[in-house]
Amino acid sequence: MKAVRGAAVSLSNTEKDILAATSELLNEIFSVNEIDSTEIVSIIFTSTSDITASFPGKAVREMGLGHISVLDTLASHIQGDIPLCIRVMLNVNTTNVLNHVYLGEAKKLRPDR
Repeated sequence: MKAVRGAAVSLSNTEKDILAATSELLNEIFSVNEIDSTEIVSIIFTSTSDITASFPGKAVREMGLGHISVLDTLASHIQGDIPLCIRVMLNVNTTNVLNHVYLGEAKKLRPDR
């Protein structure tokens, strides 16, 4: 089993924007890493404290992936953190090399990626 990480930033604290940012991030991770949903063991999300309109994990169910175990949790409050940030870690049964994905403003978290 391997883990792949990623992050995205929601445009606003609305359910629509949170789920859109989360879905975009997951789809990009799946595409870049050629991950099939049957390979995913679990998904862990953290979000900054200003995300209160929806759990990012709801996007997983809306994508038809309700069979995957998902955990949403609050990220540590760090001064200067990127607002409206959603981070994710997928645990995947694969032998492939995995590439982490950071979208939009979240690219600032990992400028080396």
